[in-house]
Amino acid sequence: MSKKVAFHTLGCKLNFSETSTIARQTEDLGFERVPFEEVADMYVINTCSVTENADQRFKTIVRQAHKRNPKAYLAAIGCYAQLKPEELAAVDGVDLVLGATEKFKLPQYLKELLERYPDAEAKAEANPEGLGEYHSCGIEEVDSYQGGYSIGDRTRAFLKVQDAAITSVPIVPFRLPEEYHEVIPSKVFWRKPKRLLIRGCPKSC
Repeated sequence: MSKKVAFHTLGCKLNFSETSTIARQTEDLGFERVPFEEVADMYVINTCSVTENADQRFKTIVRQAHKRNPKAYLAAIGCYAQLKPEELAAVDGVDLVLGATEKFKLPQYLKELLERYPDAEAKAEANPEGLGEYHSCGIEEVDSYQGGYSIGDRTRAFLKVQDAAITSVPIVPFRLPEEYHEVIPSKVFWRKPKRLLIRGCPKSC
C-alpha cells in the first residue's frame, strides 16, 4: 500500500505553486496525496519567513500534524527552512529540513528516509535525541531556477515566474544568474500557461 503524504503551505502564491509542483512529484514516485487535515504517514510544511510569528505558527502546525498521527514523519521546506535550518530541525517532531534548492528533491529524500527508518521505532532507535536532519546550501550558492505551477488546489492556478517573494524586507534574498533570460527563452516559458489552459484552467496569476 502506498504511503500517504499531506502538504500545508504558509505564505505567498509562490509557495503555493511550489507546493503543488512538489506534491505532483511525490505522486509520480508512488505516494498518495491526502488533505493535511487527514491522517498521513508524512506531513510536509512549506514555510514562510516574512509572515508575523512564523516560528510559533510553524510549531503549532507541527503539533497539529503529530496529534493526528504521532508516528508520522514531518518535513519542513521553503523560506524559513532556508533561513534557519538548524532551528527548525531542532523542533520536536521534525525529521527533515530542506533548503531552497533541496526542496525540489523532497520525494527522493522522503523515499530514502523511509528506507532507513521504515517505522517510528526504527527512527527512535537510530536517533534517540530526536533531532531532524537538514540539507541546505548558502543562499549565495543557489544559481538555478526551478519552474512550477499549482492547479486544482485553488480556483485560480498560480504560475511561478521568479524565485523569492518581493517584500519590503528581503529576508531571503535570491540572485538569479545573469544568463537567466537566455536559459529560459519566452517560447519555453509560455509552455506552462498553455498547458494550464489545455488542462481546463481558465485563469492564472
